[in-house]
Amino acid sequence: MLGFAEDYLGRIRAATSDHDIIAILARLAGDLGFRSGYLIEYASSLKSAVRVLDSNAGRAGWWDHYISSGLRTSTQPIADILDKGGVQYFDGLRFADPRDPLLAFARRVDMVDAALVPMSFDSEVIGLIGLSGATRLNAEQERALQFVGYTLFSQARSFHVSGIKTAGAGLTPREREVMVLSAEGLTAQQVADELGMSPRTVNQHMDNVAGKLGTKNRVHTVAEAIRRELF
Repeated sequence: MLGFAEDYLGRIRAATSDHDIIAILARLAGDLGFRSGYLIEYASSLKSAVRVLDSNAGRAGWWDHYISSGLRTSTQPIADILDKGGVQYFDGLRFADPRDPLLAFARRVDMVDAALVPMSFDSEVIGLIGLSGATRLNAEQERALQFVGYTLFSQARSFHVSGIKTAGAGLTPREREVMVLSAEGLTAQQVADELGMSPRTVNQHMDNVAGKLGTKNRVHTVAEAIRRELF
């Protein structure tokens, strides 16, 4: 796990925006066997969030609704989990009533199963890193996740930006990697060499992104992705 942590430390040090943090969350989730990742910085007493960064584009409006809706009637359940420290795991068993409206609300956006890493400062929980999915990590992976999570959270806070942001246009982590390298001027062959895939796969990712953006060719796709700040 040392190489794993060192790789992420380099990526985190190079991050200069929320979009960079979101891309790292997506990659971290995928590398550990989860579906998506999110970061929450709480305002005070877990009652509201200063900022939320989420790699799942489908949750774009979910966070506002969840935080402001009557479904979030108490912060005590999350407080009890986060106070335990370490890596904590969520699943559907935390809902005593299968008819609980919050369960249905969470299920729609893949927020039932998750691994949570509490972020603490001066013995107070100030936020968390969450990974959506039912994966269970071994002890070494948990230690690496905690180390990477604290570093990522600290870097995100250093930007001094508030609000809720999610990944744009639903691009997958691989699609974002292909777009970043393509925007740097690399050919399909060079991108393939860099990412360890075939040029055909690179072109397929590019075609997928073009389909999502409604663009006509490689240059148009890269330009539109940059315009929309998708990476």
